[in-house]
Amino acid sequence: MKEKVFHRKDFVLEAALDEFTTDDFEKASLNTIIKSAGISKGFFYYHFENKEALYLFLLKSCVDMKWQYINKQTQKHAVDFSNMDLFDKFMYQAELGIGFAKQYPKFHALTQMFAKEKNNPIYQIAINHLGLNSADIITPMIKEAIDRHELKSEFDEAFIIKVLTHLLLEFNQMFYADDYMETDTVLTNLKSYVSFIKHGLKA
Repeated sequence: MKEKVFHRKDFVLEAALDEFTTDDFEKASLNTIIKSAGISKGFFYYHFENKEALYLFLLKSCVDMKWQYINKQTQKHAVDFSNMDLFDKFMYQAELGIGFAKQYPKFHALTQMFAKEKNNPIYQIAINHLGLNSADIITPMIKEAIDRHELKSEFDEAFIIKVLTHLLLEFNQMFYADDYMETDTVLTNLKSYVSFIKHGLKA
């Protein structure tokens, strides 16, 4: 019985991924998800309190799977992450992000839709609930780079953190489009972007 129940729950998650990657959170229809999954409303509400709970569960699953993927790849290739500079670390993690997106396209599509929710209440709810604030991850990396004298000392630390945090976290907004799965194009843009941040445009 338990195997059958979890199998039906998988149908719910698949249907939810399809719906949440087609429409934003507000437009996504819980009735459509339930109908597509072939379940009753009673079955759904036994597992999830509401549409928001289902959405947060999917985001959490995505985050967990992405970190598992990154950790697995890092261990598999015996990468010495500690000896990379800030820009090599960002480049490495971004390349792994591309690999994750290629292996799990629906989860990638979900995160892309979530990024478009910035002006909607659900965005901050998810950030607070799941701890998805990327700045909390990148800021310590920048501070470490400053301590290791990887960056120019004439600039104020607060200035460097603000500028680099913005630049490193805005790559998605500028370059992750519908053709994201064209890996060669993404990698070319990514390498050019990191090189620009590191060296600037001065000839």
